Amino acid sequence: MKIGLCAWSFTGSHREAGLSPDPHTAEGLAQLALRWGLHSIECSPQFFAGLSPEQLRDFAASLAARSLGLIIDTGGHDLAKDPAPLRQAVETAHLLGVSVVRTTISNLLEGDRRRYGYEGWRQYLENLVLPLKEIMAIAADQGILVGIENHQDVCSSELCWLCEQVNSDKLGVTMDCGNALAVGETPLAFAGRVMPFLKHVHLKDYSVHPTPSGYRLKRCALGTGVVDWPALIGAFDAGAPQVQGCIELGASAARHIRILEEDFWATYSPRPLAEPINALRALHQAARPTEEDWRTPHERGESPLVKAEYELAQLESSVAYLKEKGLH
Repeated sequence: MKIGLCAWSFTGSHREAGLSPDPHTAEGLAQLALRWGLHSIECSPQFFAGLSPEQLRDFAASLAARSLGLIIDTGGHDLAKDPAPLRQAVETAHLLGVSVVRTTISNLLEGDRRRYGYEGWRQYLENLVLPLKEIMAIAADQGILVGIENHQDVCSSELCWLCEQVNSDKLGVTMDCGNALAVGETPLAFAGRVMPFLKHVHLKDYSVHPTPSGYRLKRCALGTGVVDWPALIGAFDAGAPQVQGCIELGASAARHIRILEEDFWATYSPRPLAEPINALRALHQAARPTEEDWRTPHERGESPLVKAEYELAQLESSVAYLKEKGLH
């Protein structure tokens, strides 16, 4: 798997601290990717705001000259309420000659869909089919793949259902590896189900911190958390060798997955008991001591420099781990 760098690994702390390069510019992100020997960058259309079509073509050419690919990212948004960000991302991708766009379908996090109820969530997913069909007609004409991310909101069977309903070979899944646990699935089981639809991968890991109602998932360097990367990347290489990934060390605040509360499961369809048990086992076995601080520097109110150095250290450690294991 060729691996790149996603802008969501970083916050605005680098700019606040006056550090260069700034990963919240496309060129700054490219420089960091090159520094760590990565193969692509992923960022939103906003990174190119105000550029003319000619300037976009020039930037795409500069990436190609440095053997860097590009993925366009809509950021988190509610697709049912506003499909415009995905349309804009497809348009920007076309201008830049990009072949993969990542999107989300909701602003939900932490696997918690209780405010919708079971029928409300079913209706929410059904309401996505028509706007996705309309946008995918445009994307397909331009040869652009669109991957829907599991943004701690949707489980693997629902993603497969949605892809089947839209019925476009250009629509599929951007799998966020760590986020599978937020909906009660192991990353490996999630990957196995979505593999036929896989378009792109976010490499994210979490350290696990137990609470009375579940677990907090805290961002961490790849290889220091709960995800079994040799097994997972091996599965991707075997089942979807053409798919590329991006390191996406997101979540500046720990995610509280209240998976031990009975009504947490109210919006999820029945599944084989082994699936949530395996996920709970993985979380339990990876759980850190209860006295360990689960807060990120962002939650502790540290200075912009401390936060930026924390983010860069996680990237450096992640790349070193992937190289050590022969996964990069």
